[in-house]
This record gives sequence, C-alpha cells and structure tokens, in this order.
Amino acid sequence: MIEPTAANAAAAVSIDNPAVTPAVAASETAGDTAGIRARPASSTEIHISAPGQALAGGGQAPAVRDNSDVDNSGLPDQAKDAIKRLRELRAQLERKLQELEAVKNAATGTPDQKRIRIAALQQEIAGLGAAINSTTATLNQAIRKLSAEQKLVAGSLAMN
Repeated sequence: MIEPTAANAAAAVSIDNPAVTPAVAASETAGDTAGIRARPASSTEIHISAPGQALAGGGQAPAVRDNSDVDNSGLPDQAKDAIKRLRELRAQLERKLQELEAVKNAATGTPDQKRIRIAALQQEIAGLGAAINSTTATLNQAIRKLSAEQKLVAGSLAMN
C-alpha cells in the first residue's frame, strides 16, 4: 500500500536525515528484535524525459535540440512552431526506427512477441510519418506568406 507523504516531510529530507514514511517507521520499530531492523523491500523506477535529461546533463540528450536558431530567425510564430514540431517529429521517428531495428535484431522473446512488438512499432512509425506530412503542409502554407529571404531561412531551418 502506498501512503501519501506529508507536504512538510519533503522539507526535512537531506542526506543526513532521509525521509521515513510512517509505514517504514512502523515496520522498523516492529522488527527491532535482537538488533535487527526489518525494512520492507522497495523498488522505485524513475523515467526522465529527453528534455529533462538534457537539462540535467544526462547522456541521452542528443535527440533534444536547441531551437534558439528558430526562435531568433524573425519568422512568424506559425512557421517557427511548424519547424520546431518537424524537428521533434523527426527525432521521434529516428528513435522509433532505432527501436524497431533493435527489436528485429533481438534474440529475446518468443517469435509471436517479437512480431507483435514490430507491428506496434510500425504503426507508431506510420503515425509519425503522417504527422510529419501534416506538419510539412502547415509549414508550406506559412512559407507562402513569407518574403523570398524568409522563405530561404525557413527552408534552411526546416532541413536542419
């Protein structure tokens, strides 16, 4: 059972004074026989998003880009948003293609599990392809309204 942590408990947490939930405290005192303290086995899994890893200096951040070149381009917001979205979708597509390749080359799992995972990844890849097409159409509409110089800038940014 997961118990809610009190709001003020976070303030008391430090390296020297780790947080102890009521459930852990009760189990520690209940098991204090012959100097042995019983602690419940716990496992916590934390997933940090790619942008979070980039901010934290994590190792898997190359997929996250700095869009300051787009922000500083002087293009209208609709074009900027479409270019940023295209970059994001391309990065997602690249990751899914790598994942698909890894699943195809994996020696684990049953053939049925592998086939199901491959089919699911292929559907995700198709969805990303459709989103890229839609975003490209949106960008093309925005580009039509731009000057010749802005069109070159937008095209260059969209290709990078």
